[in-house]
Amino acid sequence: MVLTTCGYELHDDVSSDGCPPGSAGCPCAEDCEDGLECVGGSCLPGSGGATSSSSSSSSPQTSDATPTTGQEITGAGVGTDGGETSAACVFVCEDDIPELPECDAFAQDCPEGQKCAPHDSDGDGAWDLHTCVDIVGDGQRGDPCWAEGGATGVDDCAEGVMCWNLNEDGVGTCVALCSGSDRMPVCAPLLTECVVSSEGIPNLCLPVCNPLLQDCVGSQVCIGDPNGPAFWCVLDASGGVAPEGTPCEFANTCNPGLMCVDPDVYPSPACQGAPGCCAPFCDLTDMVACAGLSVEGAACAAYHEPGEAPPGLEHVGLCEVTP
Repeated sequence: MVLTTCGYELHDDVSSDGCPPGSAGCPCAEDCEDGLECVGGSCLPGSGGATSSSSSSSSPQTSDATPTTGQEITGAGVGTDGGETSAACVFVCEDDIPELPECDAFAQDCPEGQKCAPHDSDGDGAWDLHTCVDIVGDGQRGDPCWAEGGATGVDDCAEGVMCWNLNEDGVGTCVALCSGSDRMPVCAPLLTECVVSSEGIPNLCLPVCNPLLQDCVGSQVCIGDPNGPAFWCVLDASGGVAPEGTPCEFANTCNPGLMCVDPDVYPSPACQGAPGCCAPFCDLTDMVACAGLSVEGAACAAYHEPGEAPPGLEHVGLCEVTP
């Protein structure tokens, strides 16, 4: 999804990068790992497998940078009603996707023993709804945690907390969800701001940062909040292979120091026809900040509208081509 913020069209979907296709609980690739079968677009234990999707799979923030929707199925098969299908499902069949009850992540209005968590219902690598999942742990903000593969929302953090910034083993850190409401979000932890992306999914209290300093810790990148003036830290899903002028789709798939913007804002030749393009942040006080880039005529323009920049970040700009 594309939103317009601070004069730029930003791509605010966050990739659930790091769930390797073919692994337990992750999207199907050409083949699933030994002992796993492609079921509903995810690799799950088969009749002869002993792999546990909760112990060996990755989870949100750790899927492949180009997540697959499902394994291609050839020939006729058996439908959900037991009858033979007349045609194969090239991607995940609609009957394979269960309808999940939605909930309010701000209010945490799930039944006792469950919590409201972000969920990737169609396996495309981005969260698209909040649903109730069982509470299986009591991890608090800052605690280490694990999350089930496939961006299901199941992790061992407590209610109102989500496992975030996962590594290849599905291990991350518990981060607080925003409280209050979508109109008046609240974040209790100091030096954090409520970040809401993809129509409110997820809504997290994330550390604020400076995009020119890239002062996030660990494997995180500092990008712009698509729905506000701040900058926040999120998992770096670029793999270090998305430099300036690279096509992009998710907000966190450009190398540190860059942001995914509409190609009309940063028309690099390599980005034509792509949903987004990696453009560099720049310092408004540096007269040659945008020199030598892949886009001719790019200049450093103020990131914020007058009076909207957070204190100390008034000099942050973005290299762009002015119409």
